[in-house]
Amino acid sequence: MSRGDTILLLTLALLVYLGVSVFVSTPGYMDADYYYATARQLAAGKGFTEPFIWNYLDDPAGLPHPSHTYWMPLTSIVSAGAMYLFGDHFRAAQFPMILSAVLLPLLTVSLARRFGADLRLMLSAGLISIFPGYYVPYFVTTDSFAIFAWIGCAVLLLAADASRRPNASRWFWTGVLAGLGYLTRADGLLLLLPVAVAVVWSGEARIKAIGMLALGYLLCTGPWFVRNFLESGHVFPAGAGRTLWLLSYNELFSYPAYILTPERWWQAGIGEILSTRLWSMGVMLQRFIAELGSIFLWPFMLVGLYALRKRRVVRLAMVYLFVLLVLMTIFYPFAGAYGGIFHSGVVLLPFLWALAPIGIDRTIEWGARVRKWNADEAKRILGGGAIILLIVLSISLTWIRVIGSSIDSPRWQASQQTYTQVGSALSDLGSTADVVAVNNPPGFFLTTDMEAVVIPNGTPQSLKSVIDRYHVRWVVLDVNHPDGLAALYAGDFSPNWLELRRTILDSAGEAVQIWEVVFMQEAP
Repeated sequence: MSRGDTILLLTLALLVYLGVSVFVSTPGYMDADYYYATARQLAAGKGFTEPFIWNYLDDPAGLPHPSHTYWMPLTSIVSAGAMYLFGDHFRAAQFPMILSAVLLPLLTVSLARRFGADLRLMLSAGLISIFPGYYVPYFVTTDSFAIFAWIGCAVLLLAADASRRPNASRWFWTGVLAGLGYLTRADGLLLLLPVAVAVVWSGEARIKAIGMLALGYLLCTGPWFVRNFLESGHVFPAGAGRTLWLLSYNELFSYPAYILTPERWWQAGIGEILSTRLWSMGVMLQRFIAELGSIFLWPFMLVGLYALRKRRVVRLAMVYLFVLLVLMTIFYPFAGAYGGIFHSGVVLLPFLWALAPIGIDRTIEWGARVRKWNADEAKRILGGGAIILLIVLSISLTWIRVIGSSIDSPRWQASQQTYTQVGSALSDLGSTADVVAVNNPPGFFLTTDMEAVVIPNGTPQSLKSVIDRYHVRWVVLDVNHPDGLAALYAGDFSPNWLELRRTILDSAGEAVQIWEVVFMQEAP
């Protein structure tokens, strides 16, 4: 591919992602809020701390709380570095993500060339990477998507090369990249499994390969393990194992978290346990088709995958996909169904984008043999039509998710707008420095600079326990409240320790209630 073609793709990618970022001017949802909030803490010199609590898995002692005890730190570190260079604002934190997304066509085209694609197919693969359906807005916010796509893909590529031409340097850098993958996402640990397969393929000197991998991996992750141990006495985040025993997604926010036990999980019954995993498998397959497969490209991706199944890097990608689906289905069905496959599947996206045009061509060649299609004409029509349809799909999905019904008040900013109203109301009520219980503590902190804890999943008594322990003064209850607080939100129940002080409406016209705690346990 010529330099002009490369510049054309990169320019188009830049225009697309900068255009989307105009409307993605806030993180948009809790994961992205979290990374931006903790990046701000780092950039301000406050270290790995967070002035909020968004889950109770590690039985947090109070505020501030050690950060990244569930989500991993690399995304925050990258954003913090950009903020240190360019200023304490969201656009600076967003910059590395936009850059990573804009450069993804280079990786995709390189893979297509590696798979034997000609110029037409390489350009098609590059265009697919610029219009990736559901992923467009997520690539430009403060989340790990584009970074993890680069790192995970690089791990598989380097591992495949190391298995074919083993030497110490390749295995070492594979270990370093795999370590970075883990520091980006906890399930980045799964990258070690296709790497282990690559070691088996490498033949002799496997012990040396394992040693160099371990050295690279531990040099990258070791400081983080030491930090975890010093903070909690555990190498891995304390409480993370409790997520194995969830019976619903909302139990992630349970208080106290020690109720999440194997015994309780098993008492739910084998039927419930199996049906949950079957449900999760079905949801993840649907998400694979819709999100990773861009709704209609997935059959061609699978055709391309089958056509190139003998290539080592394709096999390693298939190993990663298999392990990801099995792990999410069996051990973390709720995490997988509610976004795990969407987040961690980005490792496969550059491969799938590169394979889709090849799959289209192979399908047409089959049609030419069996159905007597005009192959050249079909490639122009089907190949070009697929790109046009993908562009329309990406624009439509992005418009729905980011802008919504009003270009002047983008849907992506709805959460921030609501919390701005809540912050103003609390200021009117004479409170700007109290602890607040809300659905999205990182997002609330970003908007108001007030410390916050998450509303626990459970009954009013669970909420009261959180209020007493963390000295909560205000409770902000919205339409997405836990089932156990439905009566409180509906006005059918009013405990003597809460008083409704204000009700506002969010952008959807739903009530957001501001309750004041009128009976609090005194701080020691």
